[in-house]
Amino acid sequence: MDEATSRTYSSPLRERQVQRTRDLVLDALTGLLSELPSDEITTREIAERAGVSQPTVYRHFPDRTALLEGLTARMVAVIAASGGEPELTSIDELAARASRALALTEAHAVEATAEAVLNADPRRLSTDSRARSAELLRVVAASLPEYDERDHRRITALLRNLYSVHTWLRMREEFGIPGEESGPIVAWAMSTLVNEIQAGNFPRAEGETETSGWP
Repeated sequence: MDEATSRTYSSPLRERQVQRTRDLVLDALTGLLSELPSDEITTREIAERAGVSQPTVYRHFPDRTALLEGLTARMVAVIAASGGEPELTSIDELAARASRALALTEAHAVEATAEAVLNADPRRLSTDSRARSAELLRVVAASLPEYDERDHRRITALLRNLYSVHTWLRMREEFGIPGEESGPIVAWAMSTLVNEIQAGNFPRAEGETETSGWP
């Protein structure tokens, strides 16, 4: 076996061991995030709970971003296992999708809470979170051609804040409303907003003229 072949050889057993170690670290982080503020959690605590060394944690997850991506990947896998999310083609579909997503999130509350806590800094949003925002912006622009680009972004921002794991977490933890209940509430709010927006009642920003949005 030459050197190049040796470097590219992948052992199924080795891959399973790597995945098991990653799962142990993510399990440990998830548990700690359910108990402590994220800024109080150290790599040493993660390693101790996972039963691995600190260098092992760093080898698999070199920084906070890598940990967040790992947690997000878990939630993506959960959604995929449940049948996945159909492609969003219109903002009229958003309310039903959000209601289903919040109920599914409740069924995996520990993992979702961990992801929400670690994904709280908008400067460090996960790749999946940014992709969802980009998808929604495209759908808003296609569904509402009568609005301009600035309004598309403002409408997307409003809807995205409702369609968020952070909305689920605040309603659950601060007000005691689980996902099965918050889902229909958020769906109703989204439907109401979308109807008003489609009717041309979205407020203009200060300084906008009467012709910058709807004619």
